[in-house]
Order: sequence, then structure tokens, then C-alpha cells
Amino acid sequence: MEINQHSSKEYFKLISIIHLYLVLGIVLFGLVVSLFIIDFRQVDTQSKLAKLFVYLVPGLVIVGIVAGNMIFRTKLNALKENKDLKSKIMGYRESLILCYMVFEAPAMFALVAVFMTNDINFIVYAVLMVIILAIKRPTTKSAIADLQLSQQEVAFLEDPDSIIM
Repeated sequence: MEINQHSSKEYFKLISIIHLYLVLGIVLFGLVVSLFIIDFRQVDTQSKLAKLFVYLVPGLVIVGIVAGNMIFRTKLNALKENKDLKSKIMGYRESLILCYMVFEAPAMFALVAVFMTNDINFIVYAVLMVIILAIKRPTTKSAIADLQLSQQEVAFLEDPDSIIM
């Protein structure tokens, strides 16, 4: 079995592609929902489901933001104890993807709420989550800051040709 090795440049390119696809998934799903509900004239605000969504969608967004950040910070604290850069980098990737998925779920739920109620106001929550995901874009500098790497590890990570995985 052959193990693929990735340079620092390839590693961050791969994580950036995953991040981009997650953000594009939300945006494209939002466009599809908007195409199905073109007129937004028959907004359902009176049904029990619509009244539930008024509280559920913002609640899930808040829980998603808090949980995503807590999960990410907890995993980062465990990674900082590792001595091996490769295990730190692999764990960092897992932490980021998990955090992104926790941020993506409330955005998708908000878009489903838009689809089910024709209420365009729920799109605000999906846009908020897309903005948060855009802010959390993975970079070499953010990895260095998050993992609190030593100078030697920083030099190794900033070298685009160094094999880190």
C-alpha cells in the first residue's frame, strides 16, 4: 500500500478546497431554494412549524457557533501537547473539518426553513454562517497561531516544499 505524502503547500491547498466546497455547498443550496421559491409572496408565518422555526433556527445558529468553537478549541488544546508536527497537522485538519461541518449544519437548516415556510428572513442566518466560515478560512498563519508552533516547526511549515504529511 502506497502512502501519499503531501508538502505544506499541497496540504493547505487541500484544506482550502474542502473549505471552499463546504461554503459553495451552502451558497448553491441557497440558490436552489431561491429558485424554487421565486415569489416569496405566500409566506407561512401562522403555522405551528413556522412559529417553531422562528426560535429554532436562531437557536441552532447560536448552538452551532458555540459548539463549533468549543470543539475546535478542545481539539487544539489536545494537539498542542503532541511533539510530532505531522500528528499536529493531521489533527488540525480533522479539527477544522469538524468545526466547518458544525457551522454548516445550521446554515443548511436555515435554508430548509426558508424552503418550508417561504420566509426569506431565515436566509440571514445562512448568510451569517457563510460569513463565519469565510472568516475561518484555513491559512498557514492561522495554523501557526492556532497550534502555537515552535520556530523550527514554523520554518518547516512555511517551506512550501517540506513534506508534512
